[in-house]
Amino acid sequence: MLIHKILFLLLYGFTYQTALCSVEQVDLVQLLQINIPFAASPQPGHQLYHFASGDKPYENSETAKIFVKQYLSNAVPLLSDVEVLRYGSDSVELKGLYIDLGVCTGRSANFLAALNPHQTIFGFDSFEGLPEPWVRKDKTFIAGTFAFGNPNLLPPVLHNVKLIKGWFKDTLINFAQTVDPKEKVAFLHIDCELYSSSVTAFEAFGSRICPGTIIVFDEFYNFPGYESHEFKAFQEFLNKTGLGAQYLAYNANHEQVAIKIIEKSWDKRLKVCPYCLTEGK
Repeated sequence: MLIHKILFLLLYGFTYQTALCSVEQVDLVQLLQINIPFAASPQPGHQLYHFASGDKPYENSETAKIFVKQYLSNAVPLLSDVEVLRYGSDSVELKGLYIDLGVCTGRSANFLAALNPHQTIFGFDSFEGLPEPWVRKDKTFIAGTFAFGNPNLLPPVLHNVKLIKGWFKDTLINFAQTVDPKEKVAFLHIDCELYSSSVTAFEAFGSRICPGTIIVFDEFYNFPGYESHEFKAFQEFLNKTGLGAQYLAYNANHEQVAIKIIEKSWDKRLKVCPYCLTEGK
């Protein structure tokens, strides 16, 4: 329970007191309301920055079990979203950009900023929610879902977080063009949900992703239709570049996976979708 309280104070209390915000004065109650405008009701579980705190063990899904066996057999199983994010952050060895794609409430960006106080975390989001419906096999999230509560406010963030507001198709490539072309991506957090947004991310930063880059995906597996979104965009990126993936860690209770980019794939199975093998699609 202590770590939960510390994280809460870090992301909300401490952030409110010290962040560079677009709001001069917001009381704590208002801050919490704008930070979690559509969060699910608290559920027993280990997830801390994700909206749904409840666990969904991968063992409950036959498809997810096959995925873990085929892709994640050498990765470290963890129990929460923040553990995967921290594992990825702790694995960084490159010097380069730290990028958070999909800021929304600022929870993950603030957590990364606290873990890396000497790095600038560049956070991208429209703060208007999904640009298009996120169609999964179990449900569909309509366009606009995950919008920040107040369109006139940005989430409070720590001083080493730089927020860049706008749709990915407008902001990512423009940002990439303003940065030294020799600067690589050291850490990339992809919380895009959508295939299209993930593709845009790889188009913008693909030339900066190199062996040693750490990528943490927020919705990579363990939900019906995973193979059509972040996972699919990443497989296409690997096929296009010839780079490979070393799977470092995963959330056994949710959807997050931490990956290290390597010189080339050591196993051709990384190019094959296990869902396709089992479901015939």
